Amino acid sequence: MHAPVDSIKREVPNFIVPWVSDDDRENTPLFLSVGPSVVHCAFDLLSSLAFTLSRLEETLTIHRDLHGRFPSAASIASREQFLQRPIVDEYGLAFEQVLTHLLPAWRPEKRTLRVLISHDIDHIGIPFNLREILGHAIRRHCPGATAHDLLAVPFGAGPPTYLSCAQQLAEMELERGLDCEFYWKVSPPGQFDSGYDPFQPAARKVISWLREHGITNGVHPGYETFLNPELLRREVDQLTQLLGPGPLGGRQHYLRWAPETWLHWEDCGLAYDSTIGYADQGGFRAGTCVPYRPWLFFANREANLLEIPLVLMDQILFTGSEQDSLGLLLQLLNRCRSVGGVFTLLWHNTRFVAPRHKRLYTAIVDKVAAPEPKRLDRGKSYDSWC
Repeated sequence: MHAPVDSIKREVPNFIVPWVSDDDRENTPLFLSVGPSVVHCAFDLLSSLAFTLSRLEETLTIHRDLHGRFPSAASIASREQFLQRPIVDEYGLAFEQVLTHLLPAWRPEKRTLRVLISHDIDHIGIPFNLREILGHAIRRHCPGATAHDLLAVPFGAGPPTYLSCAQQLAEMELERGLDCEFYWKVSPPGQFDSGYDPFQPAARKVISWLREHGITNGVHPGYETFLNPELLRREVDQLTQLLGPGPLGGRQHYLRWAPETWLHWEDCGLAYDSTIGYADQGGFRAGTCVPYRPWLFFANREANLLEIPLVLMDQILFTGSEQDSLGLLLQLLNRCRSVGGVFTLLWHNTRFVAPRHKRLYTAIVDKVAAPEPKRLDRGKSYDSWC
């Protein structure tokens, strides 16, 4: 079979098949030509695909973190150090080689990187919270934001800092031709929910501005909606009143997710989810960066919603230097580019106050916007994302 181009060889030096012994993996090629029109596959790739995409392994262990989430460290991908490779999409590259070998006249479509930046709006600065406002100066080193929220906002001189950050983020992304989405909350106050009201005028004004500029607004169900389908439905119904009938999608707060969540979201009539990622490691939790319709093993059918895997979130980038952070981002971006996938980045509006966060985010959007990636075509059913 023909050799892959150098750029693919760099990103995909070998093929990884979970649940296969190391000896078999090291000594056996994934595909072997046994004749002019016959290629033999050495492993059960279909099972590997199904198990990885459906997150079946997460149902086979009781390991959970303090927030009830499946921890990245418990995953096969993390333990065997391939979390930062989209192994399912890499199988697609192998299939391309096989088809080109069997059908010399066939040529695959050109793979094109797509980028989607989403923003979970966890806080908007309303209701008034003195501790958060003072935190702008003390923790986030932005005294101007503290002065604005203390002196200007009470007199109607502009929106609170956090709400203003949402619009600033959108403006940056529009200038660079990047796709972005904003996910809103309606959950009551709690230990992990700020309890803001997105129906109040300042928030509705920003939501309307985003809509007028062609930006998608979505849902961000609260902390307590995890594995609570009744509460989830109530919150989604309220957000639907605010945002319109859809198609709506979004992400679970705190990335609190389990395979059953797909069914709960489907029952609420949501079109897509973008929760499948880890809060402490960037990479490919489901082995892919291509949106897909999951298989529900417990229901023995395909889900009636799309999963748009989350590749990277902001807090992962704050543990090292700016150079290290950009290095990780570019590594994951190039992996997505090599397979023609969607590089998804979560950046909270609250992470756009501190000067160092602003600098890092500006560098990031400049990197992912050049060269300009293909825009996502948001068809009514979102099928065009696959």
